[in-house]
Amino acid sequence: MAKAFQFAFLLELAVDKREDAARAISAALGRLQQSRERLAQIEQYRAEYRQRLADSASRGMRMHQWHDFQLFLAKLDGAVEAQANDVRRCEAVLEQTKQAWQECEKEVKAYETLETRHHERQGRIEAKREQKQSDEWAANLHRRQGDSH
Repeated sequence: MAKAFQFAFLLELAVDKREDAARAISAALGRLQQSRERLAQIEQYRAEYRQRLADSASRGMRMHQWHDFQLFLAKLDGAVEAQANDVRRCEAVLEQTKQAWQECEKEVKAYETLETRHHERQGRIEAKREQKQSDEWAANLHRRQGDSH
């Protein structure tokens, strides 16, 4: 009778942990994509606002209008910078989740290697047991045949 793999429970836990890490990667990718999209939207709005400023300036504008445009552009620049920081933060989180998954993958592979070795060892033991039984059966048959002569 083959012995059960003694680390089967730990292998199962490692596989579950790896799956959780894969889901974390997926979530981090989603957050990164959303952050990049928000950055693109803000940058597009800023470009459109700058174009409106240029159009208004070419037609002439009052000083306080110019000042208001400049203040709002400064706020948009700040929003772009803040969103760019968020994109960088999301990229770092994604990288961390990838590294965590890789560590989980290494652990799973280590347990799978142990499991493979265990099954190979059990196979050799079983083959030896079967060979021993076969040899004993043949020896008993040979003895019986010898006793009958």
